Amino acid sequence: MLELSDFLGKKYLIIILIAVGIYSSFLFFSDFNIVYNYLQNFEITALPIILIIIFSSWLILFARWSILLKRHQIRIPLKNNLLIFFAGFTLAISPAKSGELIKSILLKNKCGIAATKSVPIIFLERFYDIIGTAAVASIGITFLGLEMSAVLILIPIVIIGIFYLLYSKKGFGLTLNVLNRIKFFQKFTTNIEQSHEIIRHSSDIKTVCSCSFLTVIFRVIEAAGIIIVLQALGINFIEFFNLLSIYSASIIVGSVSMSPGGLGVTEGSFAGLLTLQGLDIQTTLALAIIVRFFTMWFAIVVGFISLKLIELIKNNE
Repeated sequence: MLELSDFLGKKYLIIILIAVGIYSSFLFFSDFNIVYNYLQNFEITALPIILIIIFSSWLILFARWSILLKRHQIRIPLKNNLLIFFAGFTLAISPAKSGELIKSILLKNKCGIAATKSVPIIFLERFYDIIGTAAVASIGITFLGLEMSAVLILIPIVIIGIFYLLYSKKGFGLTLNVLNRIKFFQKFTTNIEQSHEIIRHSSDIKTVCSCSFLTVIFRVIEAAGIIIVLQALGINFIEFFNLLSIYSASIIVGSVSMSPGGLGVTEGSFAGLLTLQGLDIQTTLALAIIVRFFTMWFAIVVGFISLKLIELIKNNE
């Protein structure tokens, strides 16, 4: 039987150390004085607003999660559902957010939901992440001009590739062959294989459109939080739609890279795309790290708190 220790082991600490190393190298290549000045002049009064907006964006994803649970005839109490959903953030620093499979374990241990029913939902979440984020990036890129044409070409290729790997029997078989070679996924391949038909037949047009639309709303709200972060740092000249498309495109690139949580790749591409707005690379590298603390590391902290609350509730019961 899979346990939480299968996720929160030595490999997790290794990923944390890798993240520290990547961020340290980014800070090394950027001007430390620039970083210090930005942080020193950060408008601390904006912090609660930023955290509330970022947290609110996650509630949109929770609504999407709830729709998918209902579509699969899974009904659990709201409190448990919220905690399990947020606990999935604990392993946001995993390739393609695969660590969110931890939710499958929590659903089985706490609610008696079979992994064959929950694993497909987590795969569908990633699919809608890509669809919605790609849609936002594609629309927003029109505001950036021809410099982003290469990214615009990449996005439909990624969508078609993900669709093929999830929905085609041949493509899904290829996915399973790849996953079977990774020790972490070997524990899940049986459940994944059994869930393929569920994935194919549970994605009606209404569900696809509603879940993809909710992903778009999530990205818009998240971008609103990011732009307030930049404004709190004294950067007021970047237009909202430009930032929205830039960050969405960097998320797509980070996901394609399959690095844990897009570490290094997402920050690097975000920094590179920000240079199109007239900022130098030393500044944008520092900004990328600061933004990711709010969009990813804040989520990881909330995830750990949720896991602890689940443990406390279980002990009380």
